[in-house]
Amino acid sequence: MPEAVQVLLKRRPGTTVTAFRAYYQNHHAKLVLPWCKANGVTYYAHIHGPLTWTKPHSTPPEAATSGVAPPATSTSAFNINLEDWDAAAEMVFPPDFQLEEMEEREYYEKIILPDERKFLLDEARAHMVVLAAGSVEGSRVEVIRDGVVVLLGEGKGKGGECGSGGGESG
Repeated sequence: MPEAVQVLLKRRPGTTVTAFRAYYQNHHAKLVLPWCKANGVTYYAHIHGPLTWTKPHSTPPEAATSGVAPPATSTSAFNINLEDWDAAAEMVFPPDFQLEEMEEREYYEKIILPDERKFLLDEARAHMVVLAAGSVEGSRVEVIRDGVVVLLGEGKGKGGECGSGGGESG
């Protein structure tokens, strides 16, 4: 079964909610696609706030300690106030994925991380909180579904394969 996670994210101070959402969806999502493909991501979605818990504080502690993502800044959902967070990203990785052994590390470090600094509080890994997929809900925008790109900026263009394809989405 693929590893599915959500990460909570904060927008850069001084950035409006509208500008944050537009940049994340129309620019950053496209930059992440080559990395997703190289690492076998079969599902990727942005979940915009206001965020709500799907089940009140139901985060399993293992979500913060799996090899899929770095340890969360908080391992207990009881300590998380969703009003402090602007969005979540949800991804489904292959079962054997380890962040420290990612493909396209140079692309991640030279392209993705500097872009995150433009619209997030900091690099995502510096402030994000890792949750089990399905922990929070909000306005969901799918970028990759079943290994196929489904979002190419305002619904234009054709979807393309990303990841290994045919994976389960959670």
